[in-house]
Amino acid sequence: MKTAMLAGLLWALALACVPARAQDAAPALRVRAAIQDAARIAQGATVPLQLDVLTSTWFTQPPQLPALSLPGVMVTPATGEGAILHETIDGVAYSGLRYTYLLSPAAAGTVTVPPLRVSAKVGPGQRDAAGASQPLTFEVTATPATAGGAAAPAPAPEVSQAFSLAPDPAVVGGRITRSVTQRAMGVQPMMLPPAPLRDVPGFKRYPHEPEVTTLTDGRGGFLGGQRVDRSDYEPLAAGEAALPALSWDSRDASGAGGAQARLPGRSFQVGAAPAAAPPFSLADDLAHLRQGLRWVIPAAWLHATAAVIALALLAWSARYPLRRLATAARARLRAARARYRAGERYAWRQWRRAPGDAAAGLTAFYRWLGLAAHSPDLRGALRAAQASQRDAGNALLEATYGPQRQGAAPCAQWLALSRGWRRAWRAAAAHPAPHALPRHLNPRPDGASATGRGPARSNP
Repeated sequence: MKTAMLAGLLWALALACVPARAQDAAPALRVRAAIQDAARIAQGATVPLQLDVLTSTWFTQPPQLPALSLPGVMVTPATGEGAILHETIDGVAYSGLRYTYLLSPAAAGTVTVPPLRVSAKVGPGQRDAAGASQPLTFEVTATPATAGGAAAPAPAPEVSQAFSLAPDPAVVGGRITRSVTQRAMGVQPMMLPPAPLRDVPGFKRYPHEPEVTTLTDGRGGFLGGQRVDRSDYEPLAAGEAALPALSWDSRDASGAGGAQARLPGRSFQVGAAPAAAPPFSLADDLAHLRQGLRWVIPAAWLHATAAVIALALLAWSARYPLRRLATAARARLRAARARYRAGERYAWRQWRRAPGDAAAGLTAFYRWLGLAAHSPDLRGALRAAQASQRDAGNALLEATYGPQRQGAAPCAQWLALSRGWRRAWRAAAAHPAPHALPRHLNPRPDGASATGRGPARSNP
């Protein structure tokens, strides 16, 4: 029993693998070409060449179609739109697109379509796939008119015309537009002959570019072609005017099919051109010509401009002396700045703004002390000061540097005492003794003034 069940499972598995193997063995891309009614193709007719591109997976990008060129045949390439196909070939499901080339043979004979190679990217993985169609051969038969003998009647294309007037009724200098439309089934629009819209006496003609349109069934299927020729005719004189009737051979460019096409003419009553009133008075325009371009410049502006120019010339002529003066002024400024920074005022300012750190603050203090009292130490500077000031200075030194110090005295104490010392030194320097000799004749010890009452006056 178990053996029979195992054999049945293996048989079912083998049957399930057959389509997968067929799917793997199928080509990634199939290309085939075909022409319907290849045995009945006449010269000048338009026949569709159908190119089917099929894949057993799916397209990840549109197929790349080849360019087709055939001697003696006008070929209209396929558009980017194709009909969707679903087929089963050798048990494999295919899907794809059908593209249509239009062939219009201009001469009888044998036409060979070479293999058409198509490339595409198919899934999964966007693999590159390519395929080619089989070559095709078909015969083009000559029309009865070109093969000799009496020409057989052929269905003529539909021909119509229309007139439009601007203005209506027509006037000299107006426009009469004549439009001729040709519509033919089974013929490409490029092969329809042009309508003979020629020059007409009494008119000036302005031709338009022809409009050619391919007629389809709305689903991409070819039906025929349409050509519209237009020309504008300008009447040159008033009175009775007429555009003549038209007659031409409606056979296409290959000389096949068609008959004599005829369109009637039309007469027009052309009136005189109305007198057009000018949009503006020419006399008034000439009278006011360039009035808006007249500028009135005040005399003050002229004087100011002349003064600016004179000053500019003066500055240019005195540029070298001015440059020397500017250089000297900068040198004096730098010297004054250096003197200021080397004086007592700047040192006092730096000492007042010194940070709370004792070491940095005392460094600024002793720099100021050297400039204010001309003494490198505080005791020498206070030698000629009052007893209270000397005692306060000695106490401050003992608190900062003595053996019984409890850390450096705060900078606030130094600054508070410095203010009193500075006032005393500046007052002593401001009132020297009457009998004092000049400084170079009365040398003094460090820290003493010429009077012996205090330090000498520092630089301001």
